[in-house]
Amino acid sequence: MPYDAVLESAAEILAARGPLTDDQLFAELDSRGVDLGPLPVDGWTEALDEVPDSQIVLLGDGRWGWLPSLLAGRVFVRRVTDVEAAHDLLFLTPDLTAAALLFETEDARLLDGTPVELIVVPFEPDKLAERGVSLEAVTDYEVVLLPAGHWSSRNVRSGDLIALRISGEGLALEAPDAPVDAKATTAVVQALTAVLDRREPEQLDTAIWTVCAEDPELFREPLPPLDELFAANGLTRLVDWVAREDFDFAAWRMNSRLKSVMDRFELDDDEALAVLAATGMYEQMADGTLLDGLTGQIKELLALLDEPIVVSALLVHTTGYEADRAAPLGLLTEALEPLMPRTTRPALRWLRAKTQELQGDIATAEQTLLSAESLDPDWPLAAFDLARYAFDRGDATRGLSLLRRIGAPDDDPMLQALERYDATPRVDIGRNDACWCGSGQKYKKCHLTNRGLPLEERARWLYQKAERYLDDPPRQILYDQLGDLRAEYAETDDELEAALSDPLIADVLLFEGGLLEDFLSTRGVLLPDDEQLLAQQWLLTSRSVHEVTDVRAGENLTLRDLRTGDIQQVRERTASTALIVGELICARVAAAGDTTQIFGGIEPVDLRQRDELIALLDSEPMPDELVEFLTRRFAPAVLQNTDGDPLVFCEASLRTEDPVALSKLLDEQFDRGDPREPTWIEHAMTDDLPRISATLRLSEDILQVETNSERRHQRIVTTIRELMPAIVLVSESRRPARDAREMAALAAGPTHDRGAVAGPADPATAAVLEEFVLEYEKRWLTEPIPALSGFTPRQAAADPTRRDDLIRLLASFPEADGPGTMSPARLRAALDLPAAGS
Repeated sequence: MPYDAVLESAAEILAARGPLTDDQLFAELDSRGVDLGPLPVDGWTEALDEVPDSQIVLLGDGRWGWLPSLLAGRVFVRRVTDVEAAHDLLFLTPDLTAAALLFETEDARLLDGTPVELIVVPFEPDKLAERGVSLEAVTDYEVVLLPAGHWSSRNVRSGDLIALRISGEGLALEAPDAPVDAKATTAVVQALTAVLDRREPEQLDTAIWTVCAEDPELFREPLPPLDELFAANGLTRLVDWVAREDFDFAAWRMNSRLKSVMDRFELDDDEALAVLAATGMYEQMADGTLLDGLTGQIKELLALLDEPIVVSALLVHTTGYEADRAAPLGLLTEALEPLMPRTTRPALRWLRAKTQELQGDIATAEQTLLSAESLDPDWPLAAFDLARYAFDRGDATRGLSLLRRIGAPDDDPMLQALERYDATPRVDIGRNDACWCGSGQKYKKCHLTNRGLPLEERARWLYQKAERYLDDPPRQILYDQLGDLRAEYAETDDELEAALSDPLIADVLLFEGGLLEDFLSTRGVLLPDDEQLLAQQWLLTSRSVHEVTDVRAGENLTLRDLRTGDIQQVRERTASTALIVGELICARVAAAGDTTQIFGGIEPVDLRQRDELIALLDSEPMPDELVEFLTRRFAPAVLQNTDGDPLVFCEASLRTEDPVALSKLLDEQFDRGDPREPTWIEHAMTDDLPRISATLRLSEDILQVETNSERRHQRIVTTIRELMPAIVLVSESRRPARDAREMAALAAGPTHDRGAVAGPADPATAAVLEEFVLEYEKRWLTEPIPALSGFTPRQAAADPTRRDDLIRLLASFPEADGPGTMSPARLRAALDLPAAGS
């Protein structure tokens, strides 16, 4: 179910039931057929992350609430400031922060029709600038923009009180006309104090939501603004946090920062303190303040920077790998180096080299790393980065020496690549043995004599250098985001691992994402000249859809580019053993010395997607668009009923006090299924044929309703309630079968193993499934198919010019091996086509 639909169902439940715990809410969702997956907490969290403007809120006691119903009938008071009055603004913190989410809707308006817009400072400074407001004048980070002249037209001036009243119909701004009730004020203060832990503050909005959930009478009448109320009653506030007045916010903030650094970088207390101390100095440098010596305690802490994990954490914490934040860190390392012991200096020089890299000065960064190596040849981060420079330069011997010096593991990808291209003679292989590189040649004819590998042999190495560039933050974040898209339909651990390591991800980032060009502009200076030229040539290549026209297994492929008509012979040893003539693939074919090769993987293309994919490639898609499209082939087949609704088996039980009257009403509304039995059927016309869209059975006082879509279910239940308003819904269930995987799981029953072929454990479900599939196949034969250029399968079968396309299309279908799968064999028989493989 789409995330917004999940949250919509949850909102309905919370509005009706009030705040609920995880277990209570998930049980209610499950009873409505909402599947949150094997780990409901993860599925729920993902839904909330994907719909950030949801008005479902988490209370301080761990329950979930629906904000509109939680705050309905409440009123919050604010004293208008000079800036608000002068520029028609409404600041939400602290007084109105509990209602901030109620302003986060498109085309938001007050009850009187006044348009309002919530902006988050400082992300939208232009909207404040339009009103002549500087960021320095804004004391809040959530600001509501009111129409020009709003306050003056209502005679509201600086210092006046304004009340936000919340009702089921919406929001209203009004002047508070009721006197403050001391008893009501005391009740609010006591409730807030009760939810505050003496050791930890609470976010102000969460605290207010929590007390509103506990006591429906709180905030029902105007009270003083919260800061005035807090100051007079032993509470204190820091921005949007509230605590008891004796709470030490400064110590709490320091401890929070310390814990955050410890958790983020897996450091102990002292290591995290060292990062925070150095970060403070970095911020001084960024502000233009010079360091004035070091205390003994600070110097002792900073000595921990010689630990790779600590200095790496400092780099990320201060710069976030952003070029415009690097310079102050470089200045800091220069200032610190003469003040620190010699053991810390390699780390400081490595840190300076990383800031130089971030600013694009690769040559200077390499020299700085060499100076760090001269201080300590075994300091690991400097040696590893120097190996990376050797890797890009093509100096395998130097790179291997550096990696082995610091004990790099045998499975390190860079070490393995360097070993593959190392020209140093090996003593562990005989001259006449097969070469270790997998070329199939004897060692003496391959790597033993080819000390200088030709460009076509180094092309793969060049590609690996570009791939290595993607491992660096923040490019790794982009990789992970595309990896999540690629893994959308992965179910097993093996499928997930294969998706996240798919070569398509890196290739799309390098080319469609423009990162190959970035790589060349930053690290290209390190590449051999011929590799620089080759990479520049790659930038001119385009991904395309190709038809395999000839195959020499283990050697090469001949491909016809369907976008340009060009025919190319491609050196491809692996895929040429699996592909057959006539198959369609999506790939990037690029020059590599005297050969052409495929980099970035090969994607099989279904004939039905050919034209759409070509159109997408012609449109110069964004990386996520392309990966999303090419990942569709892993999606399970979508199952729909004859109305086009997703297939969901819905059941409802309703109790009536008058079965005889209900039976008569049903006779008037629906068709009798069997005149002798209390059963009814609703028919719908599809393709001029009557189809069953719902069945109803009355047993004593219980009416059982069955449909195969949520839309039909809701319509039928609503119709019955209109026929007999007194009828009571006893229970309902939804069993999704929206795609082949859900249908297979449903047919196999609750013990279904997703790795096994599903068997129809539920005969009724299996029968419905079989009927559905047969009906769908019958319609498919006479429907226009995009992959057949809009012709129907029957038309294509009768047309000699299109018959081959139809045969190829059916060959792309998986052979039927479980519930919910079309049978290519049945389709071939219906179209009078030869059996598969004949």
